[in-house]
Amino acid sequence: MPTHPRNLDDVERLSRGESTRGKIGNRGVGHRLTQKERILFEAAKRQGFLKIPVTGIRKNVINIYRLWCQASDRPFVTR
Repeated sequence: MPTHPRNLDDVERLSRGESTRGKIGNRGVGHRLTQKERILFEAAKRQGFLKIPVTGIRKNVINIYRLWCQASDRPFVTR
């Protein structure tokens, strides 16, 4: 199993709860994003960092954004 995703399509599929071609993800770790989490994730892709709300978020968003950063060779930055 690869340690990080090979392409962005796999990360997008994982965030929707679909199976990936690269066999990334783990059944024991949640990856599917809710509608609000998807908004945070899309904003993070545009801005270049993930802004974590004061109320906090589930680890799903952080996991997906980290994988997306690895697949796109960008630094993983949270605020």
